[in-house]
This record gives sequence, structure tokens and C-alpha cells, in this order.
Amino acid sequence: MHIGTVRSFLAKAGVVAVALVTVGAATTAAAANPADDTGGPAAGKPHPKHGGTVRIAQRPNDSPNVIWPFMDVNQVTSINIGEFQQFFFRPLYFAGRDDRIAIDDDLSPARAPVWSADGRTVTVGLKKWKWSNGEPLTGRDVQFWINMSKAEKEHDGYYTPPMTIAGTTTNYFPDNVVSTAVSEHGISITFDQAYNRTWVLQNVLTTITPMPRAWDVTGPDGARGGCAADAVDSPTLKADCDPVFRYLSAASVDKKTFATNPLWQISDGPWKLKSYDAASGAYAIVRNKAYSGVHKPYLDEVDFVPYKDAETQYADLRAGASSPNALQIGILPKSHAARYDPNDLQAGNPLAEQGYHIAPLTYLNSIDYYQLNFRSTRHGKLFRQPYFTKALQDSYDQQGVINGARKGWGHPTIGAVPAIPAGNPLSPDAQQHRIKFDLAEARGLMAANGWDLTTTPAVCRNPGTGPGQCGADIAAGDKAEFDLDYQAGNADLPGIMASYRTNLAQSGISVNLAEVPVDRLQTEASLCTPANPDGCAWDAVMYGGWVYSPQLYPTGDSLFATGAAANVWGYSDPHLDQLIAKTITSNDIQDIYAYEDYVNDHQPVIYTDDVVAIYEVADGLHMPVQDPFEGYQPEFWYYTG
Repeated sequence: MHIGTVRSFLAKAGVVAVALVTVGAATTAAAANPADDTGGPAAGKPHPKHGGTVRIAQRPNDSPNVIWPFMDVNQVTSINIGEFQQFFFRPLYFAGRDDRIAIDDDLSPARAPVWSADGRTVTVGLKKWKWSNGEPLTGRDVQFWINMSKAEKEHDGYYTPPMTIAGTTTNYFPDNVVSTAVSEHGISITFDQAYNRTWVLQNVLTTITPMPRAWDVTGPDGARGGCAADAVDSPTLKADCDPVFRYLSAASVDKKTFATNPLWQISDGPWKLKSYDAASGAYAIVRNKAYSGVHKPYLDEVDFVPYKDAETQYADLRAGASSPNALQIGILPKSHAARYDPNDLQAGNPLAEQGYHIAPLTYLNSIDYYQLNFRSTRHGKLFRQPYFTKALQDSYDQQGVINGARKGWGHPTIGAVPAIPAGNPLSPDAQQHRIKFDLAEARGLMAANGWDLTTTPAVCRNPGTGPGQCGADIAAGDKAEFDLDYQAGNADLPGIMASYRTNLAQSGISVNLAEVPVDRLQTEASLCTPANPDGCAWDAVMYGGWVYSPQLYPTGDSLFATGAAANVWGYSDPHLDQLIAKTITSNDIQDIYAYEDYVNDHQPVIYTDDVVAIYEVADGLHMPVQDPFEGYQPEFWYYTG
């Protein structure tokens, strides 16, 4: 999923255990801390209190804006999913508690899947799980989601179209679903062939959020729809689902009715939405007393407090944990943090005297990058030259950013599969892979491919597609320049981006920088098509990266495959598509390694440093490590004493 902010899409269970790969210099926050079970740095074993309210700061300019858990690609963000929707609506399989890349059985409404002998049918049994209106969660609620996904593929943010390679077609979900069999207690799903079982569990079943049949309506009058009742291969499926989709998707973005619309009051998670302020993005959640799962909340309420910038939030933290309307959880801006000390997180904590301690660090199962628009009508022809994108990567100093502006609180992104936290299937080559900061190489690449570096931006002096020439579609006199928009509201970024601009200039590349609100960036970064000419106008955007959640197996099928919903930058490589297709049908670990090594040697995005958030937590509040998919589980928070 997209990361919604620069930590901070929408995002964190691995089956192959690997050793933790230490990345970068020793000054980085790369070694994971053990989960803390204390209410503060010096507290003993905590004694939970029931009740109370926690006020937590939202990241600047980043409030949830979609409540229905069926979203298009621009809505699939970690904020909407892990910090909003999953409080109320549980996915079939829930992943990530306590900073572990693993599916959590306790928090999942489904039991472990059972496979047929031929590997084509998976049966998902459901626990005795209920909706807050008293109705049981059944296989029909799962069918409802699958039907909606199949009927509304163009609106499914996880959709990847079929791949036809060398005369063989590989289908992704839901195109690969042949039939289903529904019962009160579960559902069986039959696919068109046998698939990698890890991929089915971690990249298909984790994306399914059961939907109550009360949502199968076409309007506010409650007129019944036919989407949930259809068979997946019904000829009337789209006609039955379309009106339901139109009504629910419109209601899902009507922020002023999030807390009052009866649709969204029906939940099966541990929380219910108490209030939502459409103007500010502030919202509050309270215990769902009808929650049928284990781990019911200790707290009565959690209030999410919006901020326009990090400094305003820091001022409220500085007022102290005992001040009126104090924050109990906030994020310490790097500009006010002490340098990272791996032996003592509390060393130099500027808010210790204000009643706060630094929580154990959470390492997201993520990669950070900025996106290049390979279909940009302005400079896409530059991005389609492998030497040019390599020069862009060579000019970004990840370790320098971490040691400088980040003060050691972070680690480099090494490629398409996260090295930290441990648990992903890292190939032997990937474990040694390093993305270099090498300005000499960047300059050499530009000079060796026909560019005159006596001016900035450099000018193409040797057009053509042969050795030593600028490449396809680049004409004599074309300039090495592009635009890069990045997220507003992050105090570190202007300086980081200014340094990057200076580095690029040494290779003759000129970048025009603009600081843009995150909601505008999410709209701007759309796919260039004849029906969407606005998607052809942008060059590059930076507003986060990708967290491998709820699709956990890092195959790239929803990110780098041609036509994948999240691939809004229009990257296409037929050989990469072939490798990705192999990873979803084969259970051989060497096939995921082959994909990984290939994508690491190419440049579908420009990788940037992976930031670690510094959470300040009020003393006496137990907030364990969060999940590695940028979600919260406030049902595990409690006051001690």
C-alpha cells in the first residue's frame, strides 16, 4: 500500500526466515529493539488499568479520508487502512502485531486456510465472529467482497491485469477465481490453476475485508442490491454490483457523515467511530462493546488530533504530559531529537522532563522512493533511459541524509524487498546489495551517453540509439531537466531536497523542486492514459513509498507489474513481468530471488532513505511496539499504575 507520508502507501507475513541484514553505517537506527512491555523506561512489569482516554497526534496534513474498505489506488494508504478502517472492519487475515512480519491468528476472523490435494482450492473457515448489529460473519460476507472486486476491477487498488507472456496467460486475483462455494461457516475458492500458497494467503486473502450484507444496498432508502448474493461467475454480476458500488463509494468519501451514517456503524472490529470532524480531520474511536474477538480494548477512547505542521505538534508536547488537553502520544521531529544512540533510546530525550519517554522503535516492512512518470509527455523520454535513472539514483545520498538531517534515525532502502525488519525472503545477492552514492559515476554515465556537461542543465549533443548516444526519442539540444514535487509539512525535506538538487547539478541534471500538500500529490500521481491526460503532465513525485501490506509477500505483482493498480508511473518491462508471474505460481524460493535480483539491477523508482518515527509516549501509558505495516492496535494500549 502507499505510504501516506514521508516517515511515512497503503504498506507490513514472511514465510522464509532470514538473518537481519545490517544496512549502512553503525550510526543508523538499523538494529531492531526488542518489544518493550513497560509503561516507561524504568518501570517494572506493568499492571493494566481499564478505562481512560489517549490523545495521539496525527502526522501533519495526513488524516484518513475514506471509510469503506474497498478503495481505488489513490485511496489505498496506510493512514486509511491501518490507522482507521481496520479499527472497525477486520480483514480476513490480520498481520503485524508487535513488529512481526506475520499473520496474527488472534486478530483474524478466519482460521488457517486448508488446501485441496491439487492445490487449486483453498477453504477458509470462519471463527464465531459477529457484526455489531448481531448478525454472524459468514462466507457470504467474504463472497460480497470477492464479487465487488471482480465486478469493479478498475476501482480495486490491488488489481493487476492478466499477463500474456510467450503465449501463456497468468491471471491475478480476482481474474484467477473460477468458482466459490459459500457456507455459514466459511468459503471455498477455486482458482484456474495451482498458485504459490504463500502468495494466495499473503497477497490475496489478506486484501479481502468481509462486508456485512447490510451494505448490499443501492441508496439511502435501503433498497436491496444483488451483489452479495450473486455467484462469482454470474452473468449479471456487474449489473448487480454497479449500483451498490456507486452508492457505497460516494458515501465512503462523505467525511461529514462518517460517524453518523448507519452503514459505517456496523463493524466487527474492536472499535467504533465516535466522531469525525470533516473540516480538520480530527476523529475519535471508542470501544465496540459487541466485539467478538479476543484482546478487547482496555481504553475507553482514543482521540486522533490533527496538526498542520510538526512544530505545532512539538509545541503541544513541550507543554507537558500533564498539561490541559495534553498529548499522550506524539512524534518527535528529527530537528529536536538527539543523535540516535542504539544503546539508549532515552539518551538526550528533550521531553523527558515533560513526562515523556521514547517508545521502542518500529521498523516498517517498507521501501521508500520517489516516483518517475515514465509516460510523462514532458520528460518521460529521459526516465526511459536506464543510464539516466541510474544517474538519478547515484546522486541521492541516503546515508548522508540519515547521518545528517535524520540524526541517525533511519536506514537505507537497499532495493525492492525490505532488509529490515527480518523475515522477508532476501536473496543472497540482495543481502549484499548496496545502492551507491556515486557522483563520479553519475557524471560519467551522462558524459558517456552523449550529453554536453559544460552547462547545467546538460544538453544532448549526440542524439540516437547507438553506443555513446542519448537514447530513443531524445533530440539534439534536449535538456537534462525535470520537475520533482515533494510533500509539504515535513521540516527535514526542504534541506534534503536542496542537497539533492546540488548533487544532480554536478552531473548536469537540473531539477525543479516544489513543495506540495500530500493530498494534491496523491491526486497528481495518476496514470497517463488517453482518458486521463492530467496523468501525462507530471514528472516525478515524492510522498512516501510502499509498505508491503496488506499484500505481504514481496513479489511486486501489485507494484511493478505492467498495468498494476499501484504502478501509476507507467513502468513496463516484459522480462520483469515474466519473473513476477513466476513468483505467484511457483513455490520455489529461487523464483522470488530471481525477481528480486532483476528488479534490484533496474530502476523502476528512485530509492530513498527509510525513516524511523520517534514516538514520544506519556509516562504511565503502555504503548508496545506497533506493527511493521504502519498500523496501530490501540486495543493493546493501557495506563499503568
